[in-house]
Amino acid sequence: MQVKNLAVRARLRSPWESIDLGIALARKHWLPMFLVWLLPAALLLCALAWAFPGHPGWSMFAIWWLKPVFDRLPLFMISRALFGTPVSALAALKEFFKHNRTDWLAWITIRRLSATRSFDMPVTVLEQSKGSARSARLSVLHRKHSGAATWLTLTGIHLEGFLLIAAFILIYLFIPEQVAANIDWAPLLRGETLALEWVSNVLCVLIMAAVAPFYIVSGFCLYIGRRIELEGWDIEIQFRDLAERHQRSLQASKSAHNRSSPLASVLLLCTLACTTLTPAPQAQAESQESPQQAQQRIDEVLAGEDFHNIEQVSGWRLKDLGEEEQEKIPEWLIELFEWLFKWLMENPPESDDSSEINWGSLIAKPIELLLWIAVIAGLIYLGWRHREAILSSLRWQHTPKKKVEVPETLFGLDVRQSSLPDDVCAEVLRLWQAGEKRAGLGLLYRATLSHLIEDFHFHFGDHLTESECAQLVSRRHGTADDTLRPVSAPLSQFVQQLTGSWQQLAYAHRPPADPQVSELCQQWQEVFGNDH
Repeated sequence: MQVKNLAVRARLRSPWESIDLGIALARKHWLPMFLVWLLPAALLLCALAWAFPGHPGWSMFAIWWLKPVFDRLPLFMISRALFGTPVSALAALKEFFKHNRTDWLAWITIRRLSATRSFDMPVTVLEQSKGSARSARLSVLHRKHSGAATWLTLTGIHLEGFLLIAAFILIYLFIPEQVAANIDWAPLLRGETLALEWVSNVLCVLIMAAVAPFYIVSGFCLYIGRRIELEGWDIEIQFRDLAERHQRSLQASKSAHNRSSPLASVLLLCTLACTTLTPAPQAQAESQESPQQAQQRIDEVLAGEDFHNIEQVSGWRLKDLGEEEQEKIPEWLIELFEWLFKWLMENPPESDDSSEINWGSLIAKPIELLLWIAVIAGLIYLGWRHREAILSSLRWQHTPKKKVEVPETLFGLDVRQSSLPDDVCAEVLRLWQAGEKRAGLGLLYRATLSHLIEDFHFHFGDHLTESECAQLVSRRHGTADDTLRPVSAPLSQFVQQLTGSWQQLAYAHRPPADPQVSELCQQWQEVFGNDH
């Protein structure tokens, strides 16, 4: 197996990305893998039908149970294809018994119901690992991706079941109504018709062979992704590329050096001759400190206290805590535990035999304590779960913790009260008649938003759209809340009409008719005129 010949990009992938990669590879190589799975299974089914014609159920169970045997050839084919050496279906079939020699008995007995079969099979088929080596290898691989492999198995089982049901429904749809009306379905449903059972067996084998490539290749890609993560294949490939580029650059420089003229050698010799003729700077004859003085200073430093302060500490101790953390256990907690202990140790009236232990009392006290804890916890949970209903029934109104900040702009429009003219409707009609239709209708819309925010305390955020703001107004009209100012039906209807007209003009560039604008101004005066 040459990592450099990997047909896919070697990089770290999540388990679901690996499964997606397996689905794509299975689609590309589906037909040959379908054939190498189907042909051995079909031959075995024919042999069982000839040997046991009256037991189609047991024959189908044998085919299903031997799935790990049939899965090995598609796994072998996709492993070769992934590393640049594809194998034909005929060549793979010739090696059927060769690839089923390793641990074949274990795979159809103790490992048959393994939920991670597709993820574990490459360790047996490709790595040829057995015994303790296989267990150690799987313990490393299963630290990740084993959950995805289990979900892959569950998905494959359900997919086979859905496809089988769909196949029967498709066959039923092709039966003419006149024929279907005269068929006695009771024996068919009870499984008393051998021919129908053998037909269903054939359908099951075809469906299993069709699903098997996707299941096998997806599990193999999970295995490859885990090995890339563990063994750093992506890093290895990068280093190989760097080494190859370095080798090519060395060969190129060597060939260029061989082609160079002798002029470079002559220039190098001249440079060396000039450097030898240049006088060297005089070395300092005397050092700043004699060897005797240096040795004396070393002895003085070694004789100092810094080199003789030896302290040896052994034993276990707790980590030093700060003054704030060194707090004692609260007295009330100690008293609570003492009271519980005394209460648990209380005995009922003494029995005649003082040596006999009253086990009933010892068991009843803890059970009583647990029951009380459960009752109190249940009451607390129910109170918290239904706190809104309880508070509303008691008419408790919680005050907001902080004042909600009123926005200054919405949808690019200035919604401050100070930015509005004294007579909004007159200014809207003036702008409309002057041809500034977007500015006029925009003034009416932002005046509406401003009044809804200031007077009705609506909290319109930047994340809302115009339609969502209109929906908030309609919802308040349909609900009764004493804490908020109610919205009348005319106001709700007006906001809906104005929002629709503004969206048509702002986004579709379709201005409303002049009478409609006049009607909107009149409605605005009716719903907001009483506030001034």
